[in-house]
Amino acid sequence: MHSQSIDLVLQAFIRDEFMGGDPAALLPNDRPLIQDGLLDSLGIFLLIGFIEEQWRISLKPEDIVLSNFETIAAIQSLIALRQVTAE
Repeated sequence: MHSQSIDLVLQAFIRDEFMGGDPAALLPNDRPLIQDGLLDSLGIFLLIGFIEEQWRISLKPEDIVLSNFETIAAIQSLIALRQVTAE
């Protein structure tokens, strides 16, 4: 799965899970998810489960830091990193 579709999948998941499924909700890749109140600690763990299942990767304990979940772009970079190290 190439990086362009990663952000679209993440946007859809976040809209469905944390924004009431509103397809019109603005969710640019640089929107601060934690700062804007879209993601809290429980939301991050839901997102981690989704990421690991969706992309068949394992996130490491050192990956679970707020900076990796601040924006869709940051999450996308984390997924790309773990995909490379899993190969």
